[in-house]
Amino acid sequence: MADILRFEKPQKPSQTLCRNGHHKWRPVNSDPFAVHRGELITRFRCARCGKEKTKAT
Repeated sequence: MADILRFEKPQKPSQTLCRNGHHKWRPVNSDPFAVHRGELITRFRCARCGKEKTKAT
């Protein structure tokens, strides 16, 4: 019998999760009190892919 070889390239789980919108948001601690247009904002960065978002608090 011959050995069966797999030709699929395994995907990293972080790329698949982030691509489907399941980011792992962590607050950015380097700038804890950012103010934009008079509103206090918090910056978040995904721990897996590095994408950033802001949220007014």
